[in-house]
Amino acid sequence: MNLEQVSQYIKADYAILVAVLYCLGRAFKAIRKFPNQFIPLALTGCGIMLACLSAVSRYGEYANWAAALFDGMVQGILCTGMSVYLNEVISHCGLGGCSCRKDKKD
Repeated sequence: MNLEQVSQYIKADYAILVAVLYCLGRAFKAIRKFPNQFIPLALTGCGIMLACLSAVSRYGEYANWAAALFDGMVQGILCTGMSVYLNEVISHCGLGGCSCRKDKKD
């Protein structure tokens, strides 16, 4: 699955969440005491929370609360995946992403 296929599933209302989560991930990376291995998990929690908040704020568009929360959870997970993927693409292209890889100098 490539970036275009995944981006088809993210609704336009939630697209800004990808950028917010990317910036939040950079902030987590800047905190020295925050373990790198927990950044994706923390971003997933934040993504779900923010997407659910967005879905609930537009509750009139949904049939019931369960539909709004389910949509928020799915969109939060998708947006988190997209932001982590964006970070990987940026770091592998050498554009200054948050790479966890340490290069050894011989």
